[in-house]
Amino acid sequence: MNKKVTQTRTKKTTKSRSDHEKPAAHEKELMDKLTECEQLLYDSNEKYLRLAADFDNYRKRTQKEMGDIIEYAGEKVLRNILPILDDFERAVLNQENNEEPDETLQKGLEMIYKKFIKTLSDMDVKPMETVNQPFDPDLHHAVMAKEVENVEADIVLEEFEKGYLFKKHVLRHAKVVVSK
Repeated sequence: MNKKVTQTRTKKTTKSRSDHEKPAAHEKELMDKLTECEQLLYDSNEKYLRLAADFDNYRKRTQKEMGDIIEYAGEKVLRNILPILDDFERAVLNQENNEEPDETLQKGLEMIYKKFIKTLSDMDVKPMETVNQPFDPDLHHAVMAKEVENVEADIVLEEFEKGYLFKKHVLRHAKVVVSK
């Protein structure tokens, strides 16, 4: 019997040594797997945060673009109305210069012209001041250049056709004569 007890103790001791070695290896394997999972979680979280930020930026950009579309929706219509305004201006000027002006026609044209200007102004359409201003290709379209004494280069001398702004956009560039 004594021999059996010794054998059992020996087996237990041997078994217990290999059990201690296995947990250490198994523990290292689990720690490596845990580290790998933590890195994967960190990477996934970073991707999620970037995606959420990208989506938020996209949402804000599309809201701004839609706001701009709505705000400037009438721009094409207004651009087509401007030649009518030009004709009214010419009619008023021609009537003023006429030697035998028809006062009723003159007053009627002036009333229509003022009403039209007020309507455009209410819609945030403003004429540009161009004469004696520095030439700006974003606002002006140069149709001619003249040399004039005592005037610096690139100054607007004359205006052939008025330019208009719609809010902050150029509705129509002013057609101008520029100094050389």
